[in-house]
Amino acid sequence: MRSVTQIAIVCAAGIAAAGVFITGAMAAHGKAGLWSITTKMEIPGMPQMPDMSQLPPEARARMEAMHMNMSNKGMTMQHCMTQAEVDQDKPPVANKECKLVKSSISGHTYTGDVACSGQFNGTGHFQVTYDSNEQYAGSMDMKGSHEGHPMNMHSSFQGKWLGASCGSVTN
Repeated sequence: MRSVTQIAIVCAAGIAAAGVFITGAMAAHGKAGLWSITTKMEIPGMPQMPDMSQLPPEARARMEAMHMNMSNKGMTMQHCMTQAEVDQDKPPVANKECKLVKSSISGHTYTGDVACSGQFNGTGHFQVTYDSNEQYAGSMDMKGSHEGHPMNMHSSFQGKWLGASCGSVTN
């Protein structure tokens, strides 16, 4: 059986991937280039996320390879948004275990429902509002189970465009 910290790390990585899934560009929203995405999670019954320095070297290396930084204040990652992602009418699917099952756009707000199967089985609802094409904020609620253990998650996130050049970030 996994330790609570291991489950929290797996969930953190999953939510970060979901964050990329739900916060990608929509038509006329967002810009191509480097984005910083910060996600804060609440998982009842789970401890706060550990600081990156407290992770085993292997876990820390995996997160650094994905341009992710984690602290008890949340997780920040970088994403290189392509022009093709900006031109889509829906966010890109970065988490292959989750599928967008319903969505709608009203003004600068995008809402939808997702269904996930795999390590995490469950459903969720999200909302993202673009304040401009360089900034957005939103939230997501998920309910289901992780490897057979019941789990409910609430996450809030925000994204900020850093610039047109992605540098070494390729995801």
